[in-house]
Amino acid sequence: MMLKISNFIRKYWFIFLAIGLYFLLAALNILPRGINIFKKQKLVIDNTPVLIKEIKELGELTTCEFYGEVYADLNEVYDDLIENSKDSISMNPDAYFQEYSGLEDYMSKFSGYKNKELEFNSASVKYEAQLSEHIKKLETYKDDDKKLKDDIAMATDGKEKKQLETRNNVLIGNIQSENKAFESIKNNFKNISNDYTEKRVDFWESRKKRNLVYIGRGWVKAGINLKNLTEDDIIIDEDDSVSIQILISDPVILDADINPWFIYTDDKKVKGYEVFMAKTGSILSDKNFTDKEVTQLKIKCKEKLKIDALEKGLLKNASSSATKTLENFFRLIGFKKVSVRFKSNTKLVVKEVSS
Repeated sequence: MMLKISNFIRKYWFIFLAIGLYFLLAALNILPRGINIFKKQKLVIDNTPVLIKEIKELGELTTCEFYGEVYADLNEVYDDLIENSKDSISMNPDAYFQEYSGLEDYMSKFSGYKNKELEFNSASVKYEAQLSEHIKKLETYKDDDKKLKDDIAMATDGKEKKQLETRNNVLIGNIQSENKAFESIKNNFKNISNDYTEKRVDFWESRKKRNLVYIGRGWVKAGINLKNLTEDDIIIDEDDSVSIQILISDPVILDADINPWFIYTDDKKVKGYEVFMAKTGSILSDKNFTDKEVTQLKIKCKEKLKIDALEKGLLKNASSSATKTLENFFRLIGFKKVSVRFKSNTKLVVKEVSS
């Protein structure tokens, strides 16, 4: 038996030599990937430019949605106009006052209130400084008064004692003058404070007389935009083609909307926009709400809905969901390791996807 094996080896020695040489070259990582059993088989996939083109065609990818309810009132619209369009209103007031029938009266009351607020804030800073100085003076007078009284008690010479008592009387007079002067300052600040409080109350009461409040129910969508993806944003390891790194832009709000009907079924009907309160403040037709006021109020609802969504972590959730979505996507096309990085964060999130 051993003889037969020996004869077989001698007869086909070149085959065994070839096999041995193959394993040696394979172990040294010299052989091409296609014939090297120790290398992972190359992933059959389109080249990177074609892959990017296909991904870009996905466009905007929604990864998180927020549904909510907000309240917005006409006073907020007026506040925005005064802050952002003050110069435009000054240049063409008639046009604005026609589109916003309550704006002129609102601006008048707002101006008076703001002037009093500025006066109060300035007086408040000044009063705090005067109060601090007044307290320091009283503390100094108190120390001087204690020292003089001690000196008077210890004085043995009648003339010296009389001089010390005179100085003490002057000190008492200074204290009284200081208190009287500060009392005047205190009363002046009190009057300014009362005027400001009265003006503030009047202004906020006036906001209630003519106002329109809307409830807005809708949704906000956030996600990633893949349209601007470039070759630099995707890296496929040449030595390990089952690994991919992708750099994507941070999630953003893609859309926000409040439809006429938030819910519309046979059993339940909930409006997207609903009037919560409407006070015209007058029976005159020119004091009723204009189309422009209603339109801007609805826009304000959408803005507040976006803010509410952001405060509740919409973009954070969208980031997490985007990472999972991309991992699943690249797994479906054959990758095993996916590294996702957002452009605002240089840290890679590396996950190996199990088969």
